[in-house]
Amino acid sequence: MAARFLQRAGVKILVRNYRARCGEIDLMGREGAELVVAEVKTRHFQARLAAEDAVTWSKQKRLVATANHYLRELACRPPPVRFDIVEVYYEPGQWPRCRWIQHAYILEDVGLGWSR
Repeated sequence: MAARFLQRAGVKILVRNYRARCGEIDLMGREGAELVVAEVKTRHFQARLAAEDAVTWSKQKRLVATANHYLRELACRPPPVRFDIVEVYYEPGQWPRCRWIQHAYILEDVGLGWSR
């Protein structure tokens, strides 16, 4: 659902469920010149905790480390990277709704940088 949502918004999906020792990235795609690293969170429409709040600092740190691992595998110069969250809310009997939070966090928020 989230991948189709991003594709309709113009993101070309490159990788789904990328795994490395340090973690997993749900979706990676390209929008323009940027590599989009998207964490997908699904919640019931009445959930008390917002989906974006589930992407904690430690989760962000793992996502950055996993993205760094992916970038080291590329044979070309790494593109600019953007970290997004796609929230999927579902309600019984209704189609799920998606909310896309672009630039949800940056490296400085996590306290990390890229290593080469």
